[in-house]
Amino acid sequence: MNSEIGTEMSTEMNPETNTLRARVEALPADVFGLSEIARAALSSGGRFAPLPFALDPKGIERPEERLGHEERKVLSRMLREGYSSAGLELQSPVDANLNALEQPGVTCVVTGQQPGFTAAPLYSLYKAVQACRLASELEGVFGERCVPVFWNHADDHDIAEVHHSWLLNRNLDLQKVALPGLSSGRIPVGELSLDSERQSLGAIRAQLRGIVEEHAGADVALDLFVPKDGETLARAFTRVLDGLVGAYGLVVCEPAWIRTLLSSELGRIVSGPSKGPHLVDALRTGERELEALGLPPAIGVDAEGGQGAALIYRHVNGPTGRPERVALRAGGEGLQQDGESSSWTWAELGSHIVNAPLEWSAGALVRPLVQDAVFPTAAYVGGFGELAYHAQLGAARDSSSVPRTAFVPRVSLTLVDEETRYALTRAGDPSLAEALRAKGEFEPAGDDASEPAVIRELTAFGANTREALLEFRTAME
Repeated sequence: MNSEIGTEMSTEMNPETNTLRARVEALPADVFGLSEIARAALSSGGRFAPLPFALDPKGIERPEERLGHEERKVLSRMLREGYSSAGLELQSPVDANLNALEQPGVTCVVTGQQPGFTAAPLYSLYKAVQACRLASELEGVFGERCVPVFWNHADDHDIAEVHHSWLLNRNLDLQKVALPGLSSGRIPVGELSLDSERQSLGAIRAQLRGIVEEHAGADVALDLFVPKDGETLARAFTRVLDGLVGAYGLVVCEPAWIRTLLSSELGRIVSGPSKGPHLVDALRTGERELEALGLPPAIGVDAEGGQGAALIYRHVNGPTGRPERVALRAGGEGLQQDGESSSWTWAELGSHIVNAPLEWSAGALVRPLVQDAVFPTAAYVGGFGELAYHAQLGAARDSSSVPRTAFVPRVSLTLVDEETRYALTRAGDPSLAEALRAKGEFEPAGDDASEPAVIRELTAFGANTREALLEFRTAME
């Protein structure tokens, strides 16, 4: 595992052997700037108060055994059945890791991401590879098998966040490719099947082929990355990850595959301990602990002037007949469902979850608690955005009897191919850090930055025209 947070990888294809040569250089961790919590964690030397923060696998402690043999066997069996329902044949390393999960003492490295179109963004793949590498390193530290697990966030319902990807075209411009006919709603990504005609999958494939056709293996890549008719983005994501990283033993988990296990733990966590704080009180304590360190909470349980964090989701049938997610937030005697004035006590909600396990899923704040209750997690690989809400969970983990799992920041890579490297030399040969910080506005030293008069005039004309057209907005509405 590379301890550097930022890394540049220059790549060059050898046409004779059809192999990729790479040169790796370190980039500053703050090339795009760092959040307050990221800076605090990186400067802590591994002694970050809210949770264990590790850059070196030797600093990760082996978790205590919490799962019984039967619990492990059920988890392994459900994951196998999930692969079978997805039409995926288990690769030997994945099969071996599922067998290993049944054995006491075996731990996991967990990572995850929303299932994006063409497995975008690219750091989803980096996370998967890093989880495999870290699991291998922890085997040497623990002297016991460690299994990499990728949590496919198929319950997420923000379609606008995942229905597109950005690719570098032949002109070295970023080109957005998006699936048509999709919009944000409450339907989980794992429930939204794609239609070849409605989503123009044939045209999308042709568009992608026009971008990548000069590369060797373009058709093989398109077969893997382009969703198939009737597939969901989540299922396509599972298929891509298994195709690319399954050979290294990566176990992909769609939450629907193990829903009953997840709901059993979610019900227990929501019901709360017989003594001590319930979930919301524990989350509030976590917020106060961060604030005492001068760090802002990422997701407020009680948002000022608006709705607080969605802690639990209930899956209900929407107007189209497909399952939709409705949020439950802190309110009343416990949690309150959006659109309803009444609230549920902790005991009532916990009972509902256990009795109807397929109807519930955890929100972003609660999901790490449930994940680490179901899997024997030794470490989680995530970005600094994820660190921000994981850091709020210390008190909630303690009250839920879920260990404070070590957080490992994901490696950030910037791939620079031959053509892009050559373009940088033509632009004055800046360092990659300089080019990245410029965010597309880099100007070589000595360039005349003054604009021709005609450009200034056209810009002013465009601005005046826009203002004039906006005057008609009220009348048009």
